[in-house]
Amino acid sequence: MRTSLLALTIPALAAGLSAQTPATLIGITRAIPLLRQLDPATCAPAGQCPLPGMPNSAALPAPVGGTAWNSVRSGAWVTNGVVIAQYDDNCAPMCPPAPIPTLGPNAFITGLEYVEGLDQLWMIDSLGFLHFYNNTCPPTPIGVCNTGLGPTPIGNVTTGLAVDEGNGLVFISYPQLPGGANVIVVSQLGAPCVPVQQFQVPPCIGGIPNPILGLAVDWGNQILYATNGNSADAINYVPAGPGVAITGINCCLGPIVAADRIIGLAVRPGGPTSVGTSCGNGPCPPCPQVHTLRNDPNLGNAAFSLGLDQAPTGAFAWCLIGNGPCVAPGVTVPPLCGDIHTLPYLGNLGPVVTTGGGACGGSATFSLPLPVAPALANLVLSSQCMSLCFGGGAFGFGLSNCLSWQLQGN
Repeated sequence: MRTSLLALTIPALAAGLSAQTPATLIGITRAIPLLRQLDPATCAPAGQCPLPGMPNSAALPAPVGGTAWNSVRSGAWVTNGVVIAQYDDNCAPMCPPAPIPTLGPNAFITGLEYVEGLDQLWMIDSLGFLHFYNNTCPPTPIGVCNTGLGPTPIGNVTTGLAVDEGNGLVFISYPQLPGGANVIVVSQLGAPCVPVQQFQVPPCIGGIPNPILGLAVDWGNQILYATNGNSADAINYVPAGPGVAITGINCCLGPIVAADRIIGLAVRPGGPTSVGTSCGNGPCPPCPQVHTLRNDPNLGNAAFSLGLDQAPTGAFAWCLIGNGPCVAPGVTVPPLCGDIHTLPYLGNLGPVVTTGGGACGGSATFSLPLPVAPALANLVLSSQCMSLCFGGGAFGFGLSNCLSWQLQGN
């Protein structure tokens, strides 16, 4: 597909069916470091696992900690306030715990965010300084600026950070501890250390005065999530001038799942769903031909790619892209070996020659950089891989399963 995704999909924005596993909210816990997941609609627990090697923050000030989702590697960055690490969905280490560089001796990280369009990690500290890092292991510093949101005599301190890339907005929670007003400060993405607005969040988090301990944003749906460590309220907003206008708040009064509260918040994107089976004909052997997403389809992820594994080795491979979820049943197109499920058809990525060992050890990766384009948020697409094999003076085809997935802004 030798054109941009935006050019291909704008004519087809009518596709609407969601066809993916649900997104969840995730956060690191304070006393015993766990990666906990919550259903954003009900706050019901959606699983948790221990973070090996991650120190707790029980002896550190209450506002410390942060969580961010790295869509390039499909893993969670977490910090206890002074140490940062990255873990996969099953809490296996992806980047081992390490001290946060450039953090001053009297400062702690209180909020963490991954900014896809810049491929950067952003961190807000307890003194009000906003730090910028490359998305590397370990993160390497780029720069720092002062938001002016330092601790106040009445107890205000930073506790969370979220970035809406689609609308160019930065949110920093700045509550009054221990039980005062919950304030959120807004700045522009181009000048993140220059506040342009602040608003007070009504005390509907369970009707209790617990302060906000983390922020996350689903900018594709213009929802800002705020957690008190147990529940997570959904704050609906629209851009208004340099800031936002709040259009509603959905209070999430879920059950208290544990006394150990989460101290950071991020949106973990939903995953793809699969339809169909693989096949091969002619000189294409009946390989498994497993089609997956290499990482997450978050808008702004310039490294987004689709994969084909356990395919015929040395074959030419394409990835077919359709508008909307996979169609079942599909359409048989001779001389292909099976059904095409990517309909209506938008285009293709490739060809890529599969490499590997053995008859069915071939792999291919198809790059599809995703722009920061609000018009594409929530668009459902489908993808299916096709192989072309030659042998003995003949040719044949192989097909993979089909995946349905959604472009997400979070």
